[in-house]
Amino acid sequence: MPDYGHRLEFAVFPEPLYDPATSAVDLAVLAERWGYDLVLVQDHPYQPRYLDSWTLMTWIAARTERIRVGSSVLNMALRSPGHDGQVRR
Repeated sequence: MPDYGHRLEFAVFPEPLYDPATSAVDLAVLAERWGYDLVLVQDHPYQPRYLDSWTLMTWIAARTERIRVGSSVLNMALRSPGHDGQVRR
């Protein structure tokens, strides 16, 4: 396998479920303790059983020190500047 000169990094992808809301944050804290490099959160604003990804990433960043936080999926079309974050049916 070729070496592209990049360091291999490891990530966790916690499912951002409401039940319980702390499970994704607890996994991120544990991943940092175990030496993982990244926590990547899914963004599905139309999915009512998921936490808001931007709020969750902020919560994870506040509870960790070293691990990098980002999104594996961002639905920017559903997050216009005038959008209030509410999903309407």
